[in-house]
Amino acid sequence: MNPQEIIADIFDHIRGMWRYRWLAAGVGWAICIVGWFYVLSLPNMYAASAKVFVDTNSLLRPLMQGLTAQRDPLEEVRAVSRALLTRPYLERVAHDTDLTLRVETPEQLEKLITSLQNRIKVTGGRDQIFTIEYQDPSRAKAEEVVAAILDRFVENALGNQGEDTQMTERALASEIREHEERLLAAEARLARFKTENLGYMPGEAGDYHQRLQAALAAVARTEEQIRLMRERRDELQRQIDGEEPVFGIMPATPLGIGGGSCSQSGQIAEAEAQIATLQVQYTRAHPRIRALEERIETLRSQCDAELAEAVASGRMSTGTAPAPSLETNPVYQNLRIQLSSAEVELAQLRAALRTHQDTVAQLRRDVDKIAEVETEFKQLNRDYDVIVDRHQQLLRRWEDLQAKNRLDPITDQVQFRRIEPPFAPAEPVAPNRPLLLVATLVFGLGAGVALAFGLNQVHPVFFTRRKLSRATELPVLGVISMMLSPAAMRQRKLGAFALAGSYAVLVVLTVVLIVLAEPGSALVRQLLKGAAV
Repeated sequence: MNPQEIIADIFDHIRGMWRYRWLAAGVGWAICIVGWFYVLSLPNMYAASAKVFVDTNSLLRPLMQGLTAQRDPLEEVRAVSRALLTRPYLERVAHDTDLTLRVETPEQLEKLITSLQNRIKVTGGRDQIFTIEYQDPSRAKAEEVVAAILDRFVENALGNQGEDTQMTERALASEIREHEERLLAAEARLARFKTENLGYMPGEAGDYHQRLQAALAAVARTEEQIRLMRERRDELQRQIDGEEPVFGIMPATPLGIGGGSCSQSGQIAEAEAQIATLQVQYTRAHPRIRALEERIETLRSQCDAELAEAVASGRMSTGTAPAPSLETNPVYQNLRIQLSSAEVELAQLRAALRTHQDTVAQLRRDVDKIAEVETEFKQLNRDYDVIVDRHQQLLRRWEDLQAKNRLDPITDQVQFRRIEPPFAPAEPVAPNRPLLLVATLVFGLGAGVALAFGLNQVHPVFFTRRKLSRATELPVLGVISMMLSPAAMRQRKLGAFALAGSYAVLVVLTVVLIVLAEPGSALVRQLLKGAAV
């Protein structure tokens, strides 16, 4: 369709709607009258508000850093502000401010609480300033409700601090008792496990693998020491047996000359001297002392046998001893002493080697048992360490809480300062009657136009030959124009003026009502109250 056809269709719709002009005007008038009456009957709403500053700064706060359990007081205040809009708090506010006198049934009370939740606003907190707002038809009641909410806000915020401390203290005490019981149970399990697995427990030497490696290293080290000691002993024996030159050896003299001593006398004396030296540091049960004592017994037996043989052969008379021989030489005596010491150390090393070998064998036999014990022992220790660490944390928190309880009376961590007391301006904030009156006029006129347009669509007519031909797809042979008499023309003009005048009256009435909105509203509400009575 071209623009001309579109314009023509628009004019056709307007002519069709013109047929229902009086019905549209009547609907507009009806809607405007009902709407204006409703707008004027709406009660005035007064907004009361109050502002409070929450001071969370304290001079002692930096000094308490690290000494007490620090919390965020502002976050606690925010939580209290959110709790104020719950139904239990609002019911108390409604009873305190006598709002419940406006209701008579439980259903009306529920509606009242719901309306309070929608009309009460607690905002702010970023800049530590909280604003409490409430709207009510009564200016005084609005101020009273805001004051009640403000009082409860401050009381609950301050009371919450003490309640939080008491709840925290009870919870901490319960946790500490529970962890003490767990700690005692863990200690008992650990002690029982050590008793049941005595000999398989990892000690200072480490776990099984470390102990085995240490035992193998001890075996290898002892074997090496034995090898070196054997070489030293063999070398001393060769020197004593004369395989290598020995200097300072005196020729022997015939037996029977001299005192009553034997060839082992020097060795016996040297061994006894060594025993006297060792007894200063060790007891008689020490391996070296016992080895020396056994050697002395052997030497004395040899000495007795030698003296008996000398007496029997006639080389020495009874009560005499062999003359000094090779063994009385100092160099020879020193070699014999070193050989004896080497024999003793070799015996000690062999005993130590047997001990280390037994340890290795025992570890290899008990490898499964030791590994299982070590695994379970580590698990028990891990559980025990966790419980101990948690118990220590709880004790530190308990001490922090007790320090907080002692310091709280002088810290004043939260202070409330009322910046603006509860106040409601004399002018109502709602409803916006001028805007609502204009909106009612626009809605009424729009409703009339929409009604006329809808009726024209339901009962369409043809105003042009072209539109009739296009709708019926038949040729139109001709049209007959309607000729109005002068009287009919005047009547039509008067009707148009009357219609325009009705709409003009609506506009004028709207302006008058806007100007007299408040007095008119008071009059309408008074009439409604009188009718209700």
